[in-house]
Amino acid sequence: MDENQKSIEDKSVQFDPQRVFDVIDNLEVLRKPIKDYFDMTEEDYYENESDHRLTLQNPDQKLSELKDRVLVNHIDGSLADHKVNFTYNHENPFPEEVYSVKIDVDLVNYSFIVIGAVFANTIVADVRNSISKDAILSIGLAAKAIADWQA
Repeated sequence: MDENQKSIEDKSVQFDPQRVFDVIDNLEVLRKPIKDYFDMTEEDYYENESDHRLTLQNPDQKLSELKDRVLVNHIDGSLADHKVNFTYNHENPFPEEVYSVKIDVDLVNYSFIVIGAVFANTIVADVRNSISKDAILSIGLAAKAIADWQA
């Protein structure tokens, strides 16, 4: 994705969200496959799985319409001691109510860089036990939005 960022943004390369969905599902952080969340309401997600990092303000709205994202932006702690601490930022891919594909492409790309660095240097359980469910959902929402925008 890093190599094709500009090409995805100018639509000269077709973005394949399924590859992102597969990575998310293989991490096994969320209880269900990522695609099952897109039609879920904010309220259902909030009450049953959210770790409350996302700003959910429209209980009846589908998660696929959510305008908030949680970016995985940093990692600290001790990989050797299996004490991993991810940090996060909020991102809004709809500044001034207009979709910015660049924000979502950056979110997916950067989040996977940070997660990948941890994944490559420790056991998968360290990622699963430490990362925010809302951040993982955000990556899936961003991937879906990018694909929808390109369609």
